[in-house]
Amino acid sequence: MLEIILLALSCCGILADNDETVFRLPGDTIPLSYNLKFVDLLNDDFSYNGVTKILIQVKSTTTVLTLNAFELDIKNVKVVDTELSREINVTNFELIKKNEQLKVNLKEPWLIAGRQYNVEITYNGTLRTDMTGLYRSSYKDEESNATRWLAISQFEPTYARRAFPCYDEPGFKTPFQITIVKTKKTQISLSNYPVYKEYQDVQTGKFVSDYPVTEPMPTYLVAISVSEFVEKSSNDNKFHVYTHKEYINQTDYIREKAPKLLNLMEVFTGISYPIDKMDLLAVPDFAAGAMENWGLNTYQEKYLLISEKSTEKSKELVTTVVQHELTHQWFGNLVTCAWWDYLWLNEAFATFFEYFAVQVAEPEWRMEELFVIEQHQAALSYDQRPRHAITSSVQSPDEIEGIFDGISYDKGASVLRMLKYTLGSKLFRDSLILYLKTHKYASAEPNNLWDAIDSVLFDTEYKLADNVQVRDFMRSWTENPGYPVLSVTAKTKNTLSVTQKRFLVDKKDESVQPKWYIGLTYTTQQKNEFHDVQPVAWLKPSDDEKTIKFNSDEGWVIFNVQSTGFYRVNYDLNNWGLLIDQLRSDPKAIHVLNRAQLIDDAFNLARGGELPFTVPFELISYLDNENDFIPWYSAYNGISYAFDRMRRCDFVGPKMQNFTRNLAAKVYSKVNKLYEDKHDRRHLTVTSFDAFSSWACKFEVPECIESATAYFKTWQSGIDIPADIKEAALCTGVRNGGEREWNDVFNLYLNTFSTSERQAAQLALACSKNTTILNNYLEILLQGENCTIRPNHYRLMIKSLASTPVGIDVMTKFLKDRWQDSLKLMWNGEETIKSMYSTLASKVSIKSEIDQLNAVKNQTGLPLSLSSSFNASHYEVELNLRYFKKAHDQLHNWFGDSSITTPAPTLSSATSISSISNIILCLIIIMTCFLFK
Repeated sequence: MLEIILLALSCCGILADNDETVFRLPGDTIPLSYNLKFVDLLNDDFSYNGVTKILIQVKSTTTVLTLNAFELDIKNVKVVDTELSREINVTNFELIKKNEQLKVNLKEPWLIAGRQYNVEITYNGTLRTDMTGLYRSSYKDEESNATRWLAISQFEPTYARRAFPCYDEPGFKTPFQITIVKTKKTQISLSNYPVYKEYQDVQTGKFVSDYPVTEPMPTYLVAISVSEFVEKSSNDNKFHVYTHKEYINQTDYIREKAPKLLNLMEVFTGISYPIDKMDLLAVPDFAAGAMENWGLNTYQEKYLLISEKSTEKSKELVTTVVQHELTHQWFGNLVTCAWWDYLWLNEAFATFFEYFAVQVAEPEWRMEELFVIEQHQAALSYDQRPRHAITSSVQSPDEIEGIFDGISYDKGASVLRMLKYTLGSKLFRDSLILYLKTHKYASAEPNNLWDAIDSVLFDTEYKLADNVQVRDFMRSWTENPGYPVLSVTAKTKNTLSVTQKRFLVDKKDESVQPKWYIGLTYTTQQKNEFHDVQPVAWLKPSDDEKTIKFNSDEGWVIFNVQSTGFYRVNYDLNNWGLLIDQLRSDPKAIHVLNRAQLIDDAFNLARGGELPFTVPFELISYLDNENDFIPWYSAYNGISYAFDRMRRCDFVGPKMQNFTRNLAAKVYSKVNKLYEDKHDRRHLTVTSFDAFSSWACKFEVPECIESATAYFKTWQSGIDIPADIKEAALCTGVRNGGEREWNDVFNLYLNTFSTSERQAAQLALACSKNTTILNNYLEILLQGENCTIRPNHYRLMIKSLASTPVGIDVMTKFLKDRWQDSLKLMWNGEETIKSMYSTLASKVSIKSEIDQLNAVKNQTGLPLSLSSSFNASHYEVELNLRYFKKAHDQLHNWFGDSSITTPAPTLSSATSISSISNIILCLIIIMTCFLFK
């Protein structure tokens, strides 16, 4: 009897978890094509029926058919030999939850190598609520005040298995034929290709949409949508932008822009976009920024919609995000990474082109220079902690999700930029064209890209200097974790010594010490040549050092011209002093990207213990004379990190605050004069006016506060605030106001139709100094389905609250007191709590903040998953304390001895740095004597 019960449970797919944890499919069968049918995809109870038919090829004889499936109710599995039309007996099937797999056990004659079989699986599913797989989202119909629902898919990276049984790995590329059955005539359905037949089923009365067979693609690119959206089309009728009717006029900007962006990729690659249409959907609830599904791209609303209230930066973000997804139609869709180890073959190229293609479309925007700030320097900062290599081995779904990070995107794109400048634009482009044409409609690995480059270089008889092979060069960057710092020091009067080592700010694990092929570019004060960015020499992994001819009479030297190489550069203190003197006397003598590089390198080298902390502060004293905003962003990032860490000290903290306020005042004065007085509306001026107004008002620069307060008061009287000052104005109004002002801005957040304005309002909500108001703000998250803050806005809410000491205090207490309620009531409560704690760990500084966060971590009753996450995140607190301890004495002396309240030191850079170096040396000797007396 027991055996019968077990067999019955097994056949129903209830028995599971009796296999070892193996996440990869065995490879004994492969898919040749799919036929997918989704029935009642948007009915009243959000359930649907599915039928998946897969034509498979057997590679090696097997008694078990293994597919991916997760949280589906499998009803039946049928397997038929295609040649004999003979059904193969299915003994049972079982869902292995921990493996996210469906295993179908077969009787003889089993699945025989070399033969093909039709597999048909019927199942039931439910539209999910976690923004993965096939899930539901909603919006409010303004006319009827009714809630409108939509079904939407998000299958990358491993979520297709949550919607239909499949071979859910990127290397399995096959054609798909899709059918969607709707319950209402008013609903529209969309998929990757244009619908070829729509009709009403006379028997069921339901509405059927049949889609044509696609080109081969992986499961993660399958896209499905059912909604009551409306659409507008581009002039060429290729682009169709969908949203709900209240937002439809906000699609005009991207409808005009998108065809040009797509055409740029067609021209660059020499390959036409292969589908007759491109749909762009603005989805109310969407966890990712956007998704590149072939022919049906999906977006968070803020990355697709532009209104008259949108900021200039919003226009830039919409343009670059759409370019990112359009680039994927070639890099990722046409040629797909063979496995997630090589995710960067998709994402690094898409990130690269979102700047370099938009640079062609909008040359005035200076996107190539913004790339250095927003991608290159961000990646350097992210990767100076122990991270994975660009090519990284992953197996489980959690590991796969983990590599969608700054390494695969930002660092990958930065390394591609380095490759472009190493080869030159033409050879770089020719190599990519060959790569795409060779592997189109297939999958690829990095070696396929290196092969294409080698072939192009061979045909043109081009060789890198010092007999370096591109394959060796690039593998050192894609397969090694981290990146190097170059140490450039005077070896003799006529030579420089250049050495490399891995750069880390967290030195707890220095056991991995890789070396790289580094293309050296440099210029001198006398030569002053910043336009030749191709390497003139190479520092190889086998070299202990590289000797460069250099006459000390040539003045200063700068390595890494235009910051094209993905590494940092440190110099001896004499050269730093010469560079500081040059910046103070004539900053334009140094290329703007190298000015930004010097600032970014100096702050981070000090953080890593490679440079006195006083050097970056001496360096940015030149900013009085800096009228280009690109270096100001590097200074903002560097000083912001230092300020957050130094709040802990009662002496340095206020000095640092005053120092930062003076910096913010200077840049605000510069940008305000251009924007307000001279009516300069160049892209970088306008976006910098937005960014630096917020910075200046945050540090209560009087001129900014006065202007922002005036704007806020006029807004309260019914006059709108200009978009590019709105964030600063709303924040100032909330900070200096009370409950009424906060409620006014919260109502704006809830009711505005502008996604840009909504974000400005949300950022402002965290500016309040009232702990009761901020705690009530957090309590909204506990309203469950009635929560008025959308889940994809949680991250911004958390980040903005953690940006002020008051917000840190309120959120820490909320975590301590309400974590149990949060687990029960909050959307995705556990992950949201983890995000809160992780964000707080990166921001706490003063002792009381750290003690409170420790109290959260150490309380009894925490689930093991939360406790483990808190302990892992808490390491950030330790790192920040180490920074404080390393920087404190030096900055205490620097601020105290010079009584500095402005960024202009009285000593020359070379003299002051030398003096400080001697002071530090003396302190070390004194401390050593004291310890060992």
